[in-house]
Amino acid sequence: MRKMGMAVGVTFVCGAFLFGAAVAAAQESDVSRVGSFEHLDAPRIGLPEDAGEAPMRELCPDVSDMCQRYWAYTGYFVRNATIPTRHRELLILRTAWLSRGDYIWGRHDVIGREAGLTAEEISRVTAGPEAPGWDDFERALLAAADELHGSRFISDSTWNVLAERYTDDELRQVVMVVGNYTQLAMFQNALGAQLPPGDEGLPAAGGR
Repeated sequence: MRKMGMAVGVTFVCGAFLFGAAVAAAQESDVSRVGSFEHLDAPRIGLPEDAGEAPMRELCPDVSDMCQRYWAYTGYFVRNATIPTRHRELLILRTAWLSRGDYIWGRHDVIGREAGLTAEEISRVTAGPEAPGWDDFERALLAAADELHGSRFISDSTWNVLAERYTDDELRQVVMVVGNYTQLAMFQNALGAQLPPGDEGLPAAGGR
């Protein structure tokens, strides 16, 4: 009887372990994040003395024609995108997570909450499209960000789900929002953009 009890106990523990592993696997996307690196603790280019504590714009100053055009382009996706703000924020947060975009995550953690995302949903973005809790459309949005990150393409299955609700122009926006924030993460990471005081970046557990 004692041996049988031990066997049942081992079976129960193994079963619980396998179930937990299956849940964890379901919450992890197949796509790989960019390689880890040490985030800079200060900008690596010279800035004006009056730049302030979080001089994002001064990393690419408006006195430069290139920078004027760049800020106009990247700012468009905050001011003028027509896809629902909640959807835009899901795309941005997932792109920030995959790109290790500390600054983007910190700002859009705040903006995402203002758009109606809960703290639990923002945290769940890190687990990807297969995490329990997303509806089919939001799962497809997160999958689109993953696919664009991993292969620079969106599969037919993901595209068709998005196309059931989005216009052609909104489908273009999905691609361009992900592309814009991927580029922005490169810029901010490489030049050392610092978060404004009070903002938190990527989640501490495995975030960076």
